[in-house]
Amino acid sequence: MIELKHNNPTPYLDRYTTDISAKVMTDPDKYHAYERENITRRIMVSLMKQIQNAPLLVGLPGVGKTAIVEDLARQLIDTKVASLQGKHLIQISLANLMKSSDGESFAHKFQAIIDELIANKDTVIAFIDEIHQIVGTGAETSGSSLDAGNIIKPALSRDDLQIIGATTTKEFHEYVARDGALMRRFDLIEVPELSFEQTKHVLSKVALQLNNGIEVPETVQDRIMALSQRYITDRYFPEKAIMLLDGALSVARLANKSRVEDTDVATIIHDDYHVPEYVINQTTDERLLNLLPRLKSQVIGQDTALEKVAMKLTNREAGLADTSKPESFLFMGPTGVGKTETAKQLALNLFGNKQNFIRFDMSEFKFAGTSLERFKDQLTTRVRHTPYAVLLLDEIEKADPEVMDLLLQVLDDGRLSDEYGRVINFKDLIIVMTTNSGATAVMNRDAKSDSVKEDKKRQANFEEQLEIALQSDGYRPEFIARIGAIIVFDVLKMTDMVRIVELKLSRLNQKAQTSGFNIVFDTQEVARYIPSFDLGFEYLNGAQEVSSPIANYIADVGYKPSRGVRPIDDTIATYVSDPVSAAIIKKRQGLGQDFDTFIFRAIGNPPSLTSPYGEWQVVVSTVKEATDNEAI
Repeated sequence: MIELKHNNPTPYLDRYTTDISAKVMTDPDKYHAYERENITRRIMVSLMKQIQNAPLLVGLPGVGKTAIVEDLARQLIDTKVASLQGKHLIQISLANLMKSSDGESFAHKFQAIIDELIANKDTVIAFIDEIHQIVGTGAETSGSSLDAGNIIKPALSRDDLQIIGATTTKEFHEYVARDGALMRRFDLIEVPELSFEQTKHVLSKVALQLNNGIEVPETVQDRIMALSQRYITDRYFPEKAIMLLDGALSVARLANKSRVEDTDVATIIHDDYHVPEYVINQTTDERLLNLLPRLKSQVIGQDTALEKVAMKLTNREAGLADTSKPESFLFMGPTGVGKTETAKQLALNLFGNKQNFIRFDMSEFKFAGTSLERFKDQLTTRVRHTPYAVLLLDEIEKADPEVMDLLLQVLDDGRLSDEYGRVINFKDLIIVMTTNSGATAVMNRDAKSDSVKEDKKRQANFEEQLEIALQSDGYRPEFIARIGAIIVFDVLKMTDMVRIVELKLSRLNQKAQTSGFNIVFDTQEVARYIPSFDLGFEYLNGAQEVSSPIANYIADVGYKPSRGVRPIDDTIATYVSDPVSAAIIKKRQGLGQDFDTFIFRAIGNPPSLTSPYGEWQVVVSTVKEATDNEAI
């Protein structure tokens, strides 16, 4: 029960409030609001005023508004200020008041609390956290004037009671500021976010309170400050630093350590904020050093484009780029030349995990009126959970113009607010947008000789054609200007297609081997079974036949410049996957087979100037792999 000077009964205050002063008295040293002395003093000044003496604390979530009120309760215990001596600080729970199990309405209970506060004005100060909730709370019907806000206004206007409120900046403007009469009755006190140095001082004090015998070295505290500032972007100082400290202490306690280490802090950042460990540790990363050769081994025929991408990322890692916004690329070129594959391989080689690849097919967001919010919700949700990733926006030109406007903010500011008002960090993303715009210009340029391509005037004309193509497809100049780099992907050559087919066959072979079968297609491997194959012929049914790698055949038959590399998969399925998959199914059914190796090649004359289509066909042999590798 609250101790009162005039013995006025307080049944409703006893039932629906928490005694902050009593809680603080049990351990006063625990309730210091460090670096907030000026705010606490400002509240005391407000409480001593004759008019408008109801302080309202407004600030970002996590800046310590509630801690300031608890520190005020601590100072009121021993205050020498006559008008504040004996003041008791309590907290009203609006949630408990909303419960209807006692048969009383919210309005009745809230009015009773106001009456008890008025009767005990000299001894009681009420604190209402999230005070914006009083606007509309308790109204019987929508638009009713009988809500908590209107109940409290008369008492505040007459200075009949003292209340301290607290709310976030966003909710103050959304609820309280809209009710001008209510806002005028409060004394607004802004609570800014603590600076880095202020939070560092607070952290050193809090570490002594939370450690429970576990040492937190100063170097670890510095690490907490640096990592919380760098990676926890949806919270504010001092809360985010204190939360990271608390989490690191728990990790150390779980491992029975006597002191917190840097690795304990990194564990929380890695687990809770999905930041790769190598990024946290800031070690020399072999992934970046080996990025270009790895990309070239996976994306064929686009060496110039890959070199530009790798160099841009290297510049960023070296600290020479603007890190306040994400690195962004627009991949231009014909369909099926490796734009999407490059984005996938970037994610795998930089982050080492498929989960760090976020893809959106922008054709799904082309409808006006419905696409913007749907895209924003999906985008912010996925990026919030995976802030370090490659974000692929495939066929960006198909998106609704409002979606493009949203992306302007992402490209420029590196952040976006979700539906709950949380600021989502985009600055650590690699944003890749793909487009088929300008494909005609790229293909026309490819048909020219090398001397024409290298001519500076022709190159300038080509770049102008690309920009015209982008603008004709709906890309506004301000959007183009915010893209970090426009990368042009060239038309694939036949030699490139052969290498791509070999790469795909190699991956297919890896899958077949898991089922006990081998696919032989490489020239040197085929020559193990057919010794003359590397000379370009073999004997078939007693006759000498021209023999070629199957990769050459598939590239010739499957490659369509207008469709790029995509038809190749169907061609591989027809000539390679189909016979192998049939054998795998038979093996699973227990049907005996006397072979485990397929040898693929093409027999006959390949295409030439006199015979553009050639006269050749696929031949496949099967063999049971012998221990001595006998040839067939």
